[in-house]
Amino acid sequence: MGISLIPGLFMARHARHAAGARNGVILGRQKFHMPPRRMTRFVALLNTMGFKVSEDTITQDDGFTETLFAALGYPPIEAMDFTDAEGAQHIHDLNRPVPDALHERFDIVIDGGTTEHIFYIGQALDNCYAMLRPGGLMLSYVSCDGWFGHGFFQTGPDVPWRYWHHARGCEMLEVSVVGRKTPRTVVTIPDPTGQPRGGERFFEGPQMLLYACRKPLDAPAYSPPIQGHYV
Repeated sequence: MGISLIPGLFMARHARHAAGARNGVILGRQKFHMPPRRMTRFVALLNTMGFKVSEDTITQDDGFTETLFAALGYPPIEAMDFTDAEGAQHIHDLNRPVPDALHERFDIVIDGGTTEHIFYIGQALDNCYAMLRPGGLMLSYVSCDGWFGHGFFQTGPDVPWRYWHHARGCEMLEVSVVGRKTPRTVVTIPDPTGQPRGGERFFEGPQMLLYACRKPLDAPAYSPPIQGHYV
């Protein structure tokens, strides 16, 4: 996964929540995935959102996106990968627990479309939580409905609501679904807990599940989540 229009606008929407953050880590170093016309549109949209940017101020020669994060007001963002092929600073297989040295090390953790490629996806989410400092910001954009074959898993809104909110006590700042063909149409998904079949919805074509949340300062006792309609 890379930064296409949907993740780019998502990161811009939540830049204000990164105020005061000292550092961050992204799962998988991200490149821009935008053809020239889409990049022009992205820059124009950023300017309507109050960011005074140009293509030159958000891009870098190697195609990666650290410059974009900085232009949006994010702190330095390091990368984690299971290989050093793309210059990640942290080499780790997220199927396994992260070492203690990475616990509560980052103010921001970004799942840049990575966890759906991790076979032990629950462990990957536990790793994200462990790496966040109390009060830290979790941001995620992953494939969902209609995107079979992209990764091991497609997850729905029960994952952020039941794991991050109910099991981990996080404040949810956004849970939404956006279609790849309609990148500016953000469908907000409320907490499905207690609804029949978890507030089941149907979409046509590939979608992205987006969520942003803040880790509590005092963590609640943890029990593995169950789906909301089984509560």
